[in-house]
Amino acid sequence: MPQELLVIDADAHVEESPATFADPYLDPAFRDRRPRVVALDEQRAVWVIDDRLFPQRVGKGAHTFATPAAVGDRPTALTVRKPDPLPSITLADVDARLRQMDAERLDIQVIYPTLFLAYPLTDDPALYSALCRAYNAWIADLCRQRPDRLKWACVVNLDDVAGAVQELRRCRRELDASAVVILGTAGDRKLDDPTLDPFYAACTDLDLPVAVHVGWSSPSLGRIYDNVYDAITLPFVFSLFTGFTDILTGGVLDRHPRLRVAFLEAGCQWVPFLLDRLEHYYEVAVERGRWNYDARERPSAYLARGNVFLSAEVEEALLPYCFERWGADKFLFASDMPHGDREYGAVAELLERPDLDEAAKRAFLADNARRFYGW
Repeated sequence: MPQELLVIDADAHVEESPATFADPYLDPAFRDRRPRVVALDEQRAVWVIDDRLFPQRVGKGAHTFATPAAVGDRPTALTVRKPDPLPSITLADVDARLRQMDAERLDIQVIYPTLFLAYPLTDDPALYSALCRAYNAWIADLCRQRPDRLKWACVVNLDDVAGAVQELRRCRRELDASAVVILGTAGDRKLDDPTLDPFYAACTDLDLPVAVHVGWSSPSLGRIYDNVYDAITLPFVFSLFTGFTDILTGGVLDRHPRLRVAFLEAGCQWVPFLLDRLEHYYEVAVERGRWNYDARERPSAYLARGNVFLSAEVEEALLPYCFERWGADKFLFASDMPHGDREYGAVAELLERPDLDEAAKRAFLADNARRFYGW
């Protein structure tokens, strides 16, 4: 692969810190309810939001994620074990992130949140919207230091669709967001819920792609699980499968045919299973008129259009199969930096694979992300 290849990391992360919700960013009306970082012991720290803990590692609705990475200047035990330095993890030092990117041959990163992968952070919609606005302003400021290399995805509160549309416009027109990230459900609503149509219409009008990311999005689903192992194995990714099903079969892409949407961070191994299952029941029931079906075309037709994208991991055995079956132009490369379960040195590992041709590698590492983000 030629050295001049530009590598686009379509889904990296930041681990939020108290700076995210500091006075320059958080609405003064909510400063007395500012998210706080609290040390539980010498190993762990949590966010406290309205007296609830994030992450919550025990009990119904258990979940886990990396943030907060430190208490003050003291890294958590998880942070110490990572190859990434703390200033890169939190983006407290943008140059530290750039050095980490250079070490792993990543030219451009699109930064996604970590804390917002859990829903709800609060039961108060007004506070939740304020947290979204603060995060967006904060990450925009950081990425503005190196706009040639750092891009970002905004967060919005889909419990307030009108407010979410307003925030989309601010993020796209004033703050230069590259995408909007949502989870696989809007709380306990599916992503084909008609109440979300103004959100999709705004994304289309603004030419802002929608990134559906794994996360704990449905309180009803999450409360089935009471330990982290189950929670990250099942509901963390299951919500993404729900979102994929609803957007492809629920008429969303009929009502908003120019919408670009990606499904991120669940690998590619689920795609043959779920798409074959969707196609099977389309053939045995929908085509024969036995069941109602809300979309105009069969599920695979929407994937073939070219505005639906999927992510994949560089080490997956099914990667050549998925590239051959659905096209290498459908898949996005992502490092997941700086999360603890990422594949360090992913670009080098991908480039060394003998079972992928050079054109497929180029599409995966760069070309597809350009099309998804509209660059």
